[in-house]
Amino acid sequence: MATAKITKGLAVVTLTGALAGGLAACGGSAGSSAGTTPAPRSTATATAPAPGPTQPKADPTKDMAAWVAAGGVNDFNSIGQNLSAMGASPTPSQISALNGAIAKARAHPIPASVDPKGAYSAMLDRLQKAVTAYRKGDVVAAASEINSLSTDMTTLQSEMKAAGFDVSP
Repeated sequence: MATAKITKGLAVVTLTGALAGGLAACGGSAGSSAGTTPAPRSTATATAPAPGPTQPKADPTKDMAAWVAAGGVNDFNSIGQNLSAMGASPTPSQISALNGAIAKARAHPIPASVDPKGAYSAMLDRLQKAVTAYRKGDVVAAASEINSLSTDMTTLQSEMKAAGFDVSP
């Protein structure tokens, strides 16, 4: 199972599963995403508001620590674990478990100070499309969405590096 370690100062976050492999390597899985168009990005949490006189400037390190403390990293890892367990022919219960993991991850988005472009939300949108495709029996469309995650992983990794985090396998 792939892992990625994200560090900044004394804070260390370890991500496991298929998603961490994508975050660490910024590569797709077995299939190709050529010819697909990126999913529209959600703008609801895409940017942080400019700090005002009463609003302190965002601190990516503190924001990431709060995300970890709130269970965000566990939710993120749960998606990877569900994807790893699914294989090529997921069962209805595996698809439901992935859907539940996506819902939990949406409840704890990566802070906008770390992910200003909303790559995490875009990734969750792709995964939700994969769940919908699986439920309709369209394995090819589901695989295409999952294989397209590398685009969002690359963006998320770049954003985390820009915020001062070391993202390494």
